[in-house]
Parts: sequence; C-alpha cells; structure tokens
Amino acid sequence: MRNLYAIKSQDILLLLKMLVDPDETQQELAQNLGISQTEVSLGLRRLKNSGLLNSEGAVSKEASIEFLVHGLKYVFPAEFGTLAAGIPTSYAKPGFKFVKYKDDDLYVWAHPKGSVRGIVIKPIHPSFPEACLKDEKLYTLASLVEMIRSGRAREKNIAANELSKMVEGA
Repeated sequence: MRNLYAIKSQDILLLLKMLVDPDETQQELAQNLGISQTEVSLGLRRLKNSGLLNSEGAVSKEASIEFLVHGLKYVFPAEFGTLAAGIPTSYAKPGFKFVKYKDDDLYVWAHPKGSVRGIVIKPIHPSFPEACLKDEKLYTLASLVEMIRSGRAREKNIAANELSKMVEGA
C-alpha cells in the first residue's frame, strides 16, 4: 500500500519557502513555487503529519533544522550530472564566502537562464531553480541545503550552522 504521508520533493520546496515567508497564503505559495494549489494543500498535510508543521500549520523551526541538516540527504541524496550552464548553487551561490573553491569546481542547477558552467546537481524538485530566481532568501536557504546534500564534512558543518542561524533568525 502506498504511503500517502511520505514527504515528496515539492514538500521540501514548500517547507523552505514557509521558513523564509511564513505568512504567504496557499495561493501565493502555489504561484511563487510553480506547483499547484492542490499540491500545496497535500504538501501541508504531509508536512504536518511528519511533525515539520505544528497543529496550527506553522513551521516547527527546531524539527525543520533537524530534518534538513540530518535527514534530507538520506531521503533526497545529491545526484550529479555533467558540465552544463546553470544557476550556481551550494557553496558556489553568489555571495557565499564560506568555502574557497576553484572556478572549475562549481555546482549548478541546469537552467536556460543560467550563465555559469559547472557540475550539474539535480535539484530536489524541478521547480527549485525557477522559484529561487524569484526569491533571494529562498535561493540562499536552498543553496545551504544543497551544501548539506553535496558537500564534504567541513562544508556540511558550515552550511548547517548558517542554515540554523537563518531559520532561527526568521
């Protein structure tokens, strides 16, 4: 039997958006994330059932940090592709000064609007790149999540600390 309450990839995008914009309506969430209102509604139900949202539908910051830092990489492990043009993510996100890297060692989400060549990391959900282009805070949080999914131990620790600061400060 199919588990109707198993977290789906669009639920992660929904959770991240709710962490940065907790007051958005379901309609705004659907429009800004590029997913249907039905998927938003079902995603909220799955997030609530998993304990990532409380009984009132607000994000449980502590549970979300724990899941994003320690559990997400097992549910949605990083998948890498070849070199392509895309949107920089993980430690390559513009403005991140946490990790030094070589210009030929960038991670990107493949995207037609992307102008940077790098190693493709498949986004958790196909709507991630487009949604992140619309929202800088979401882009930052999603890139930290990608650092956790794709990085080495040092990068994961840095990303976990930055993610915790960002979520706790929201």
